[in-house]
This record gives sequence, structure tokens and C-alpha cells, in this order.
Amino acid sequence: MIYVYDIILNWSSEEIYEFFEWELNDDIEHIKKMPFFKINNKSFNDFLNYEIKVDKLFLDKINNLTALYTVDQNKDIKYASLFTDGIRVIAIQFDNNGKAIYRSGLLLDEEQDIVMLSNKLMETSINYSKGRKLINSNNFITRHEKEVRHLLKIEIENCYQKGNLPKLQYLYYECFGKEIDDINLMYQKLLESISNKINNNHNKLYEVLKLSYQNKN
Repeated sequence: MIYVYDIILNWSSEEIYEFFEWELNDDIEHIKKMPFFKINNKSFNDFLNYEIKVDKLFLDKINNLTALYTVDQNKDIKYASLFTDGIRVIAIQFDNNGKAIYRSGLLLDEEQDIVMLSNKLMETSINYSKGRKLINSNNFITRHEKEVRHLLKIEIENCYQKGNLPKLQYLYYECFGKEIDDINLMYQKLLESISNKINNNHNKLYEVLKLSYQNKN
């Protein structure tokens, strides 16, 4: 069994955040030891982009082999492993039935070290079944852009549904730098705007709205 030692992971049930998007309140763990397997490119893409379930044989192989930096062994992860295709690396945590429940990317330097290590390894064949596609696999949008879109969409929808023309005009002016009076057209254009690339105007408006929420609390 090949192991990787002393790495940082950021577990997520759906999206795999890039290392530069990690936040302090994320589910970050310091791993002392974790088993490591090289798999083919197709399998890696499935493990990265789809719900997967590995067979019991593989679960038994990795049972209790992942350890955390903690004196409490009850907090160690029962089923987890690192996988690489020789180019990328992903960590996956499985439940007792073999279903992948959490995934994580790695810090850049740690990923590069593992990729280098994998050059000396043979590929391992793992039996698994594939389910639905995960949300992290269908676009190239950063975590921040998704947060901006989410908050702006809430504001646009609320203003439109409540008929709050002045606030919708404010949102429209901040996004486009001009005024119109047609509430339906403003609503349509604003939604179209945030569905495209997030720009500086969106970011500035997001910061203003976020601050207003914080002041309310």
C-alpha cells in the first residue's frame, strides 16, 4: 500500500473548491496519512465529475488507513483515499456502502508532489458504479462568482415580485449605468446580465448588498 503523508484537505459534498477559494469556516482537515492510488483517466474523470460507489473489496482495502493529526483515534476517517491519473489529484471519503460522500482538491504544492510520486506507480483497477453528474463538473465559475449571482438573483427576484420599482431601477443603473422605466424589461435584462460573465459592476453591487445585510443583522 502506498501512502501520502501530511496534507491539508477541504471536504465538500458537492463542489470541489480550488485551493485559492478555501475559507476559514470550510471543513478543512489536516491529514496525517492517507492511502493513494493511480487510476486511468476515464475512472478519474468519473470520480471527479459523478456520483460513484466503489465495491466492498476496495472499501476493505482502505478500511481505517486514513489518520488525522489528532490524539482521538475515533475521529479518524474510516474510508478515504487519494486518487490520481498522473495529472490531477482528488481525495474522496466514502460511506459504509462505498458511496462517495465527500471530495476535496489539494493545495497546489502538495498536488504536484503527489503527481510526481505517481509517475513511479502502476494503475490500479477499481470496480465502481456511476450515478448523476455533480454540480462542480458543469461550468468553470468560481466560488465567488456563484455567491455574487446568488445574492443578486435574490434581490432582483424580490424587487420584481414586490413591484419595488425604485430599488430595481437602482440595481439596473448600477449594472448598466443608465435608467429605464419598464419594470419587466429591467427584470429581464438584469437576469440576463448575471447569467453571463460576472463583471466589476456586479461585484461592486454585491459588496453593497452584502454590507446592507450585515448592517441589518
